[in-house]
Amino acid sequence: MASRKKVNQAVLWYESQRNKFRDLRAEVEVILREALNENEIIFHSIESRVKSVESFREKASREKYSKPVEEITDLCGIRVITLFEKEIHQISDIIKELFEIDYRRSEDKSDLLAADKMGYKSIHYIAELSADKIARTELESFAGLKFEIQIRSILQHAWAEIEHDRNYKFKGELPKNLQRRFYALAGMLEIADREFNTLSEEVEKYRQQNN
Repeated sequence: MASRKKVNQAVLWYESQRNKFRDLRAEVEVILREALNENEIIFHSIESRVKSVESFREKASREKYSKPVEEITDLCGIRVITLFEKEIHQISDIIKELFEIDYRRSEDKSDLLAADKMGYKSIHYIAELSADKIARTELESFAGLKFEIQIRSILQHAWAEIEHDRNYKFKGELPKNLQRRFYALAGMLEIADREFNTLSEEVEKYRQQNN
């Protein structure tokens, strides 16, 4: 855990850098949109945000962060929401080509779920602009700045928003019967996501055969 002095120093640093992260967010979003359109990837939406100073202070004060400036990597966040689960892997491959990925800090949330568990599923990449990209586009001011990219389907997004709202409003542990109902709902959404994915592929196959 960082000392109060170190937290205050980190907050001052972030206040001085926040506009740069705002510009980085806009740049990354443009790069992503152009790449997805060029590859004819259909997606629902792209959301982005820069962490507020208050949110940064709260996170920097947590016990797990002894060096907040180095360890907090989601100051700039971009989220790609797909219509179907199949596009997640297509977009993931594009992101790996576009940016330098910090694989040690990146994770596929579904890998963290046991086989008999249902819950939050999303791919989180911690990334930065590649040296080649910076050199070609004169974006030196963004060198070394990390950002987070999340990829999830629209049904995964629905679950994440519901779960976030629940955790925000209630910090304790729910009774077992309510937890079971909650995770049963997650299972239904996962099945629906998979079925929409399969149905989309079958409709496309039928369309190609009958054109």
